Amino acid sequence: MTEFYWGAATSAFQVEGHVSNDFTEWESLGYFRKNGFNPQYNNGCNHWVRWQEDFDLLKELNLNSYRFSIEWARIENIKNTYSETALTQYSEMIDYLISLNIEPFLTLHHFSHPQWFHSATPWHKVEAVDAFCNYAKTIIDRFGDRIKYWITFNEPLVWALAAYGAGKFPPGYKNLKLMMDAVKNMLAAHVCLYDYIKNNYQQAKIGMAKHFIIFKEGREWILLDKTLTKRIHEFFNQMILNAFSQNRLIFYLPTLLKYDSPINLNNKIDFWGINYYYKLYAQLKFNLKNPIYLFPKEPETDMGWEIYPKGLKKIIKLVASTGKEIIITENGIATNDDELRKHFIKKHLKIVKKARKKYKVRGYFYWSLLDNYEWLIGKSKRFGLIKIDYENSFNRIIKPSAFYYTKLINKYSKVKSEKKI
Repeated sequence: MTEFYWGAATSAFQVEGHVSNDFTEWESLGYFRKNGFNPQYNNGCNHWVRWQEDFDLLKELNLNSYRFSIEWARIENIKNTYSETALTQYSEMIDYLISLNIEPFLTLHHFSHPQWFHSATPWHKVEAVDAFCNYAKTIIDRFGDRIKYWITFNEPLVWALAAYGAGKFPPGYKNLKLMMDAVKNMLAAHVCLYDYIKNNYQQAKIGMAKHFIIFKEGREWILLDKTLTKRIHEFFNQMILNAFSQNRLIFYLPTLLKYDSPINLNNKIDFWGINYYYKLYAQLKFNLKNPIYLFPKEPETDMGWEIYPKGLKKIIKLVASTGKEIIITENGIATNDDELRKHFIKKHLKIVKKARKKYKVRGYFYWSLLDNYEWLIGKSKRFGLIKIDYENSFNRIIKPSAFYYTKLINKYSKVKSEKKI
């Protein structure tokens, strides 16, 4: 029986605190306020100080794995200068997880950067590949003997859309050609790191966490809405998957984007991470510069997302067609209604249970272990299995839904997976 990983996930910047990077710089300069929000980072949820306590809570919840990232700005705050203090603490964190029999899944890039990065080697320039790979190789050299599962990038297309499409993330461009160049360079960096890890740690598995959304036409009776929805699905859900098998990053949408570039990916990926949350509807607007209107019909979460558990089944089937292993690297809900969170977990784990019998699904990670800092919004949206009391020294309180998740893990751990695709 193949071991199944039941875990929870975080990203370094969203939980750690005590760091300066491109996001804290943007906050200090007031850029986020232009988007109608004024998120206050205020040291995330102080995980950098209270990490051992948080890992003990992981163990209390009987989770056998934990997905987390390393904060690049903490390691290489000054270009080509690496912090031994930070590396040592991350090493202690990994060792402590292993001592608890919790498998560490390490993400190398989860949205944030050192402040020097966007001016020196931005992702739309090829120099970014070496800049990131040199940093990541330092991480791999230091921790590679203890990490079996590597995630090179978290949601590269989502990051690029926010940073180069909408201009809401640093560096704040609004240029779709540069956005695609940035995605291409991130994929090139993935291959660089895939080869490096495999050359040094042959048994390691390397993947990428990709965001997937279920898209439906806003008006079923309008053919243009159906056509648009199909193209959005191809762009958001399929384009990067196809690039790995076709060695081309290609997409065309009239009036908005025409991109076709070769890239030697050669299917160099061991597993796909699925980040799945919601369903959106697509409707055509008669506006050449902004022809797409995306919206939920029945928003249920505090993020305004429409819950659609059946969509996870559809996404697993889509990703299984690549022949690679699958790990649900993120799936969660922002809500203060813990009964709703229980219902969310139950519905999605039923999908996972059935999928394990048919596809190579190897793990499930709830997002997030902790209430945290949500990009562009702040700390008001609570995804966590563990409540953070921000007003009282960041105290931790396990939510009933966390114990419910443990109960379902104990129940579903008896399900045998098969290798049939």
